Amino acid sequence: MSSPDSLATPGAPNARFSAIAVRKNTQIVQYARSSLAFISGAAAGILGIEGWIGGFAFYLASSLLLSLLLWAKTGGNSKKYFPRVEMLWTEEVTGNAFSYLLFWTLAYGLVHIYD
Repeated sequence: MSSPDSLATPGAPNARFSAIAVRKNTQIVQYARSSLAFISGAAAGILGIEGWIGGFAFYLASSLLLSLLLWAKTGGNSKKYFPRVEMLWTEEVTGNAFSYLLFWTLAYGLVHIYD
């Protein structure tokens, strides 16, 4: 059985990455982003953040914080773990915005229903 590196085209930009390792790293980032969407959405609802601008600014700020933490976890060298640098910074940010919105409105409705 061939190693994943031997299946890559020589000279291709992704030739130095194992497909299995990249898939695992991407799954970790997706799990972290999904968890962030749930937790920050609930936090925004509990804090009573209202309005599109304030709510999504909170989501973008928390997403930036997560990206910085993941970048620090890679030792500041995300090119070592991902073929493209933007995979660490923008992977699944927009995809999890709907989960954030769901938990934001749910937590806001549960906590501030009688305000």
